[in-house]
Amino acid sequence: MEEQLVKYFSGNLPPEEMRKIEDWRCESDANASEFLESHRAWKFSMDVEVDAKGALNAVMNRIELNEDQPNSKKAGIGSFLKYAAAAVLAIGLLFYSQGVFDKDQVQMAIEATDNLEIIALPDGSVVTLSENSILTYDEKFVGSTRSVSLKGKAFFDIKRDESRPFIVNTDQSKIEVLGTSFLVNTEVKNALTEVFVKTGRVSVSKKESKRSEEIELVAGEVGRLVNDAVVFEKSSIEDYNYLAWKTKLIEFNNQELGSVLETLREVYDVKIIVSNEKIYNCQMSAKFDNQPIESVLEILSRTFNLELTKSNRKEFYLSGEGCIVVQ
Repeated sequence: MEEQLVKYFSGNLPPEEMRKIEDWRCESDANASEFLESHRAWKFSMDVEVDAKGALNAVMNRIELNEDQPNSKKAGIGSFLKYAAAAVLAIGLLFYSQGVFDKDQVQMAIEATDNLEIIALPDGSVVTLSENSILTYDEKFVGSTRSVSLKGKAFFDIKRDESRPFIVNTDQSKIEVLGTSFLVNTEVKNALTEVFVKTGRVSVSKKESKRSEEIELVAGEVGRLVNDAVVFEKSSIEDYNYLAWKTKLIEFNNQELGSVLETLREVYDVKIIVSNEKIYNCQMSAKFDNQPIESVLEILSRTFNLELTKSNRKEFYLSGEGCIVVQ
């Protein structure tokens, strides 16, 4: 399992193996804890925890014991000050360990550049960060909420905690859950923020909006915040390839190539240029499971008798006569 977890964290597992790891993690709290500890060992050096509460209790018990002794007054003010100083130190350590002093909180900023980034959060939740996206969060969640900030696109699989809601902040919106799985995208066309819900319930609202302006989304629904809107617009999910960028599992059912190519551009983060707009009229039905973009485009070009040219790793050209729409 350790070897599989290392491959999972480094993104070197095929989608079906990644799903097995995620299913295993959700089976029990023990598995979730093992997952989190393995991620910390893989990416960070383990921090030494200070048992401040234990230190404080031990010092206070020592003071009480000393005060109960018949000859405690003979000990003089020096002993009392010694224990009092230790108590102050223990209290300070307690505040330190609980993150009361903000400057002691370490803020993590994870950026996915060329590949997806899989992040295990302090509470056992897991975030899959899309390329060119940034997730910011505190190394330890302290207080009544678990809060992160996102720029870009990410899929969240949140561990349920009734006492502490999980909050995703973007530049324009706030997404709040207790425990569920959902996608947040701040770079979608024609919207400031888009939220897809895979499981559970999610509350979405415009940043700094009133409580009454929150919208609840359930599994199978999408919420979009468009320019100048006060609340999110809610609708059913129409495109089930919305997680293809994460799973690399793509399915098209009699879709026009214009829509197909747009999905491929987003999933693989590539530029696809066509020489003839009639190419967009062709319709395609196909399923691709974790295939490289070169293979997908090769199949597409052979199907419609198109010429495929690759100028660099991220740019492709399709040329040909395309398809005629029959009226």
